[in-house]
Amino acid sequence: MKEMTDTLQTLAVETNFQKVILLVDDDEDEHDIFLSALNGTGEDCMLVSAISSDEALNILRSVTPDVIFLDINMPRVTGIKCLEEIRKIRSLAHVPVYIYSTGINSREGQKAILLGAKDYIIKPNSINDLSSVLKNILQ
Repeated sequence: MKEMTDTLQTLAVETNFQKVILLVDDDEDEHDIFLSALNGTGEDCMLVSAISSDEALNILRSVTPDVIFLDINMPRVTGIKCLEEIRKIRSLAHVPVYIYSTGINSREGQKAILLGAKDYIIKPNSINDLSSVLKNILQ
């Protein structure tokens, strides 16, 4: 795991991407969809993927992304618990975290905002719609 985070940190620095985005989602297909949508924004971004909250927290020990997108429904450690852990890390206080989930209602979304999320996003049905949402966030 340490080797992977060292590699990610090096990539983020050496490739001169304008923004580093962390996506935390246990559905690996969602990472492909997100990357396609991110490529459709025209923004110069590097996507770092984590398939669990534990993996994300390990990555965040050495990589400071510009934006974090966090699924709420994950096994073991939920997105809400991961958000709480992220907000305990002083160096990440300025990093916006968006809850990004198909299964979120307004009550859960408001709870996430109270815990430090910038906002919550219900996963759009199309890559084009997701590209539009991402473009608005990343500009």
